[in-house]
Amino acid sequence: MEEGAILLVGVGGIGCNWSSKAHESSHELADLLLVDSEESSFSTAIEAHCLHLDANGNGRGSAALPNLAAHRLREGASGISPLLEKSELVIILTALGGGTGSGASAEIASRAKKTGSIVISIVGIPFVEQPLRSAIAEMSLPTLEKNSDLCIRVSLERLAWQARQRNSDWKLGSEWISELIEGLVATLARVGKMNLDLMDLRTIVKRPGNATLIVGNGTTDDPDELVRIARSSPLSEIEVDGAKGCLIQVEGGPDMTLGHLNRVSEAFVSSLDEDCQVILGARASDEMAGRLRLVAVVSGI
Repeated sequence: MEEGAILLVGVGGIGCNWSSKAHESSHELADLLLVDSEESSFSTAIEAHCLHLDANGNGRGSAALPNLAAHRLREGASGISPLLEKSELVIILTALGGGTGSGASAEIASRAKKTGSIVISIVGIPFVEQPLRSAIAEMSLPTLEKNSDLCIRVSLERLAWQARQRNSDWKLGSEWISELIEGLVATLARVGKMNLDLMDLRTIVKRPGNATLIVGNGTTDDPDELVRIARSSPLSEIEVDGAKGCLIQVEGGPDMTLGHLNRVSEAFVSSLDEDCQVILGARASDEMAGRLRLVAVVSGI
């Protein structure tokens, strides 16, 4: 895969936090673009392209006005067009409910899709006790979904709960966002025993119906627990049972056997449609010794 083929895009404060953290483990395999109206969102990123959406320099952000953020994005689009044009896969990370995430994300997704890229959007859905942000998110989500090949809703309620269990920070993705991105990028960009590529991903995400992305980490001692962990990810409520398409990658160390691969894949696909199209990949690496990771894109839900 050519350099620049995978682009991570963080939009808004939370999106920039998530993408910067995720990029730490995949910086050799993906480029990073940060988009926000607050320059402070760019301070912790390494090797990032940045687009500052404060056109007037007044430091007032987008004031929960999605249309303002979209307008500012269009004004600065020439600065990010080269990145979008050379990308084959664009992964957008954002939280809906504010001005920047709700307004600029859909605009970026639309521009990326016009270049022929596969567009995956990972979006945080506001907490229940945030009625204004929830209303803004509800209005902006359909446009983002329309311009994305795969739009994954992450419940901030469930992400925060998981963060407490892990003693981590949900604003940095509770480690789960990083695992999700690292798993997806490694699946597509690194050579494995059974390789998966963007054509395989396109085949699955183009199926009609809803789709989602799942990741789970476990040990070679208990492959069944790995599948349970993957199914308990902090996504908004969505059932994968009966799905019509599935791209599944199992990663492990040199100690991963064909038995591990079969056990994990069969346990995961057992509840899918009996005629489900399954594309299976596998990769082994020294750093995964004793561990297993499952990455799955499930469609036709």
